[in-house]
Amino acid sequence: MSKGGPVGEDEERKILEALESGRSVRDVAAEFQRATGTISNVAARNGLDLERSATKKAALLNSCYASEARIRLIGRGLDRVDKLLRTCDSARDLQALAMASAIWIDKRRQEETTDPTGRGGEIRALFDKMSGEEARP
Repeated sequence: MSKGGPVGEDEERKILEALESGRSVRDVAAEFQRATGTISNVAARNGLDLERSATKKAALLNSCYASEARIRLIGRGLDRVDKLLRTCDSARDLQALAMASAIWIDKRRQEETTDPTGRGGEIRALFDKMSGEEARP
C-alpha cells in the first residue's frame, strides 16, 4: 500500500540516489512504498532522465526487424495477388483482388516514405538493399 502524502526532502534525496544507482522505478517505488508515478514525478522534478539507452537500442532494433518482416509480408501479398489475377475469371473475384492489391500497395507506400529524416528513411534503405539482393543471380 502506498504511503500517500507529499514526499519529504530527505525521502526525495534517497529516491534520487536509488534511481541514479540504476534501479528501476518499480523497484524504488516498492522500497519507498510509493506509487511508480510519484517516483517518476520526483525524477522529472529533479531533471533525471529515466530513459535507459539499452531500452532505446532494443526498441530501435526491434523496430528494424519488425519493419523488415512487414516489408517481406507486403511483397508476398502482392506476389499472391499477381498470381491470383492470372486465373481470375469472375467480376466478383476481380473486385476482391483489386481491393487486396490496393491495400497491399497502400501499405507498401506507408513503409517506404521518401523522408530520409524519418523512420521511413530506414525502410526505404531496406527496400533498396532488398532490391539489390534480388538483382543478384
